[in-house]
Amino acid sequence: MINLIGIAPAFTFILNKGFVPGECEYNPQEFGNAVLVMIGSQFSLRFVRDRGQVFIDAGDNKVGWYQLEYVLEFVDSMITQAQLGEPPEPKHLAALLQEFWEKVIALFSTPEETSQLHVFSKQKSTALLDKIFHKL
Repeated sequence: MINLIGIAPAFTFILNKGFVPGECEYNPQEFGNAVLVMIGSQFSLRFVRDRGQVFIDAGDNKVGWYQLEYVLEFVDSMITQAQLGEPPEPKHLAALLQEFWEKVIALFSTPEETSQLHVFSKQKSTALLDKIFHKL
């Protein structure tokens, strides 16, 4: 069993915002890999720990899942991938999520905005893949 403190302690502030544990998977025999979904009323957060690295997605099964760093870049164009690092540090993502909480709620409350986020995320993912495979 994995909990929020065990996978991403910087995000415990979401417990005070009404988030509750949902899907949970923990594989101690597989490098401690884990998945934890925290369910909120406007959006959910999915935490994936893979070989010690933590990746965070925002969204849900209905609207789709988006990398939290893309969500934050979308709601504030002053945030850049270079500032966030590769991979982004969960503590930094948590601080930015707290700062832009209302914008993220508004994003997931509006289907038009979520649709634009989908396009933005695809563009970001395509650019990342191009960057990776052009290095080869």
